[in-house]
Parts: sequence; structure tokens; C-alpha cells
Amino acid sequence: MYMLVNCSNCRTPLQLPPGAESIRCALCQAVTLIADPRTLPPPASSHAPPPPSSYSHAPSHHSPYSQAPPPPSPYSHAPPGPPPNAHGRKKAVICGISYKYSRHELKGCINDAKCMRFLLINKFHFPEDSIVMLTGIFSLHMHNINIAV
Repeated sequence: MYMLVNCSNCRTPLQLPPGAESIRCALCQAVTLIADPRTLPPPASSHAPPPPSSYSHAPSHHSPYSQAPPPPSPYSHAPPGPPPNAHGRKKAVICGISYKYSRHELKGCINDAKCMRFLLINKFHFPEDSIVMLTGIFSLHMHNINIAV
């Protein structure tokens, strides 16, 4: 049976599997730590004194607007992680098609694509596995497969 827990950063409801000690939010990537319910203090007794009547003429030290502090949460929250990227994981597709052996052949496209890949990896810290290169270095059949994907 899953338990609902709010994310410690963005308050999104998350389904916590049984026995889990922490959960990562899929939206903001923050980790919420879950306290073991066996280590929590027992809940406060429900035999609290009745609230003062508003019709009583006796002076009261309790304001009708004051409330007892909320019980401690059984969930200890980890500090939020780094802010999420507004656009999700970094991904790039680089097209370096030169149309070799045609009337419309372009010069330098492959070199430009390699330079763009270098720039993305070294300047913008893209992971190498998040960059797809489409170049004209393969057969026409492979080119059509890559374009269709």
C-alpha cells in the first residue's frame, strides 16, 4: 500500500512505496527523507481540556484564536537540491549534412558540426550521451534511417 507524501521543495504529492526511507521528486529532483514511524514519539493524548466557552463571564487566559502548535511531522525533509533546469535535461541534435556528390554540396558542414559538439560539451557542459550527430559520413540508406527516427 502506497502512502502519499508531499515533496519537501515543491509540495507535489508523491506516492511512497512501503519501506522507502527517501523519495526523489520527478518534477524538481529534491529528495525528501522519510522518518521511521517506529522512532517517533507517541501521539499526544486526546484528553485535552475543552475550549473555553464564548458565553462564559469568567476571565480566561486562553484566547479563542490561539491554537496549540501542530504536532511534529513524521517526515524529516532534506534540504532542496539544486534548482531544476527549466527546460529539463540538456539534449542536442546537430545536423552536419553536406549533400556530398550532389549539385547542392555544402563545404565545411561536417567540420562545423564537430565544432558545435565541442562547444556544447566544453562550454555549455552538455553530457556527451545527450548529443546526437547527424552527418553525411554514412551511406544514403543510413541517412534515411536517421532522418526518419
